[in-house]
Amino acid sequence: MGDSLDDREILELRQLCTSGGLAQDSLASLIDAGLAVPALVRSEAAAMANAKKAGLGLAERNKLREALRRHKDNVLSAVEPEIVEIGDDAEAHHIVAAQHHMMELRRKARMQMDEEAKGVEVVKNGNICAGYRWTQELTELTVSIELPPGTAKRDVVCKISPGTLECGLRGQPPIVAGSLFAKVRVDDCMWQLQDSHRLIVTLQKLIIDEKGRVWWPCLLQGEPEIDTSKCEEGEGTNLMTSSGQRLRIQKIELPEVKGERKYDPVKAEKAWKDFFEKFPDMGAWEITFKGDSDKSMEEQLVDTIEKSLSRDKAEWEKPQSITDDWA
Repeated sequence: MGDSLDDREILELRQLCTSGGLAQDSLASLIDAGLAVPALVRSEAAAMANAKKAGLGLAERNKLREALRRHKDNVLSAVEPEIVEIGDDAEAHHIVAAQHHMMELRRKARMQMDEEAKGVEVVKNGNICAGYRWTQELTELTVSIELPPGTAKRDVVCKISPGTLECGLRGQPPIVAGSLFAKVRVDDCMWQLQDSHRLIVTLQKLIIDEKGRVWWPCLLQGEPEIDTSKCEEGEGTNLMTSSGQRLRIQKIELPEVKGERKYDPVKAEKAWKDFFEKFPDMGAWEITFKGDSDKSMEEQLVDTIEKSLSRDKAEWEKPQSITDDWA
């Protein structure tokens, strides 16, 4: 992507798009991306890739390709390259001014959409409340609390009892405070300060038997409740990012092995390398399933991934006793 275009570049790009029959919205997208004509004609492949990033659909990219091919010789001519000069042309100034006005309207529209999007953010398996967000799986809950930038660990207060939760900054009223929907295992609860502005608290649900594996309709008693019939295992939101991306864990069914199991380490290593060459954006963790564990394979998988995700983020801390003072 290039820098902002000057008036001459805007006019030249408009003439190119007009001759190619591109829509006004496509022209605006190209200007937004800073794609000047000389840069576009140098490499057709790069031009198409950048046009796609700018938001042009396939049909519009095809029109742009044909326009660039017709325009290429004129722009790259070493003898007499075609340069658009604005000079005292009143019509050209009018066109550029109109284009700038449209770009300003687009910028304001994007800002408005961004603001509106903040109000409709959805946290899967949880909810967005005043000052914090929470999500859950059947065995645990995660709470994300936004703090002022530059917050230090010593300023954080996190108090957890089997039935209550209080979190916030030392010397100030708590941001989260109240009775939990159900009890938690305090000894297994942890917290971390992420990026000096986000407090992440994990609460392990107190599960006596299989009947205790239930979805919570709310984190704290009295807050708005969610529809737990829409909760799904492995769909809890990753609250360690400000965008609230979801972390999906998909169960993999392994084929039944008949006869003697044969393991070829050479083939296994090759298959491993081939997979990551094909999917370079994928990540992986080494997982060892314990047959004598009281947790299912899915629960062990979730635990391993969550620990791997948080390992490089920040050091997890044990919560203070609920009897500690805030001061």
